[in-house]
Amino acid sequence: MGRGWIGFVGVLAVAGGGAAALVSLVSRDPLVVRAVTVSAGLAVAAQLAGFGCAKYLLYRKLHLFAAWGGAMAVRFVTLGAYALVVFKRPDLMLVPAPALVTFAALLMATSIVEPIFLNR
Repeated sequence: MGRGWIGFVGVLAVAGGGAAALVSLVSRDPLVVRAVTVSAGLAVAAQLAGFGCAKYLLYRKLHLFAAWGGAMAVRFVTLGAYALVVFKRPDLMLVPAPALVTFAALLMATSIVEPIFLNR
């Protein structure tokens, strides 16, 4: 893996795994636990895609702010698509509120620390 990837993957693993573990300890509703766990996994995947986009843009000699903006665009599109899937596909049995709040919160929380790893 390249520079910065290992640290960012570690942050994602701690944030996503921690959120899923915390909700599984607190909640008694298995559908809420499922929604949070699925959302945490998808948020990690979306963050990795966004981070890869940002690293690519930095490799192409764009500024850090432009690279971070590209990564944010990936996250925004992913959040919109996930919201459509959660509301339009009830057969997936994802409770919408916990699923979307978890997804958006993990995207935002891990996006704050992303520039630290982009500079490496």
